Amino acid sequence: MHMLIRILVPAVDSSEAVSTARYALDRLIGIGDGASTAFDYYKTLDESTARYRDHPRYGGLDPALSLKSETGRQLLEDAVEAQEAWFRETLDKLRMKLESLDCESVMDDVDLTRFDCYRLGQFAGPSVWIYDQHGAGLRSRSAVEQHLEHNSDDEFWVVPADVHY
Repeated sequence: MHMLIRILVPAVDSSEAVSTARYALDRLIGIGDGASTAFDYYKTLDESTARYRDHPRYGGLDPALSLKSETGRQLLEDAVEAQEAWFRETLDKLRMKLESLDCESVMDDVDLTRFDCYRLGQFAGPSVWIYDQHGAGLRSRSAVEQHLEHNSDDEFWVVPADVHY
């Protein structure tokens, strides 16, 4: 399956932003020290074969958007909102499952209950829409805000990437 994730990177221009994001994306597909295999492969939107490059929903997004721009801020906010909505929905479903199942049923992963626990706890992969320049998942609005505040001297860019998992 494909999804559009966002890499939040400090950079001086769009070209540097995409380059920095590729480092994070490489780590998310297993390249480099301390890398994970959260995704199978990726395409940045400067590549002609990127699935989301010309998708009507994204209106031909640029490969990198400054957080100083309305489009950049909206792209980041859309990801934060989608991530929060998915988390709340999954957590509500999990609560209902846990109320109706006994311990053995949960251990046996009846109704994918244990799998839901796993997805809620992921630090990278299809449950996380936003990453920093090192490939670390920014799993909540507060994590995004803390990341931006911690690096407040930098200009930030949002780099959308089409990933497969």
